[in-house]
Amino acid sequence: MISADKVIFGSGIYGLYFALECAKRKEKVLVLEYDDNAFSRSSYLNQSRIHNGYHYPRSHATALKSAQYFERFAQDYPFSINKRFQSIYSISGSESKISASEFVSFCEHIDIPYLSVNNSLYFKDGMCESTFETYEYTYDAQKLKQYFLDTLTNYKNCTILFNSRTSAIHLNNNSYSVEQSNGQIIETNFILNATYGSTNQILHKAGFSLFDVKYELCEIILCEVSGNYKEIGITVMDGPFFSLIPFGNTGLHALSSVLYTPHKTTNNLLPDFSCQQGVECSNLQLQNCNFCPQRPISNWKLMLDQTREYLKNDLELQYKKSMFSVKTLLKSSETDDSRPTIVQKYSESPYFYTVLSGKINTIYDLDALLV
Repeated sequence: MISADKVIFGSGIYGLYFALECAKRKEKVLVLEYDDNAFSRSSYLNQSRIHNGYHYPRSHATALKSAQYFERFAQDYPFSINKRFQSIYSISGSESKISASEFVSFCEHIDIPYLSVNNSLYFKDGMCESTFETYEYTYDAQKLKQYFLDTLTNYKNCTILFNSRTSAIHLNNNSYSVEQSNGQIIETNFILNATYGSTNQILHKAGFSLFDVKYELCEIILCEVSGNYKEIGITVMDGPFFSLIPFGNTGLHALSSVLYTPHKTTNNLLPDFSCQQGVECSNLQLQNCNFCPQRPISNWKLMLDQTREYLKNDLELQYKKSMFSVKTLLKSSETDDSRPTIVQKYSESPYFYTVLSGKINTIYDLDALLV
């Protein structure tokens, strides 16, 4: 039997941030990771945007929380930050859920900077109502991952158990027993579920109520852009549009689309997808979609056509690779596109917490759990 002060499910940024903070407090920490490496899913497989609020004009609470932590995150992890580009947000001339004047009012209310620029710098005539230069960065997930892994090696009181297979979580008086498929038992009086895509799956193993969520099997495309767009990130708002922004410090851009990034959607509390037939992946344990023989065929052509509809003809894009992951979204967010960071307590003495968040820089909400 193994005992630990803190057991953390998931070695994405939320799990490793909390592990490091607990290790600094001389607590014995055990991180349980299903995959064979950290940052192998949503912490890496996303746009890499460090949100400053602009993305959420219909949810001021989400925007304020993002802006609150924006500079702190950039100052804490400067080695991973890409500031070397212009962040351009544009309001589409049709089908947008907000107008340009509403976006301006929103920025002023949240107190985030913006500068009006000419549509013709980036977009074809008539495609956008207004265009703005904003203040936003991206992060390099590989550099961030390496920082956490390297730093944690200095703490002998923290262990990351890769390829972990948890079969059950039991409450025994004042502690939890985490049972592994190899028969190993881990005892702890504190659990943090920081798995994101597998949030409800871990809660199910522990016998707790599940979040009312939907799941999307999503594709982010990495591409090379022509030199005139290398230091530009473009986001078209607010509706069925797209983003094309630098992917950290890789020299590539991440292309995503509200219409074409999601390939499959399920509204079940546990992630049921048709592609799970005949493979190890199931609604009780998600596998890594990037290594699955049944992963979707890329929507590259559809996304490329969408960018060409809006952007000037001087932009050239070259496909490099597709990245797939499962996004977990609260159903309550569908009306206003909110992305709250939820830290929910399920039990006390022993403690069981779950964090569910789709934004990197709100990791600091976990500071409240450092007891």
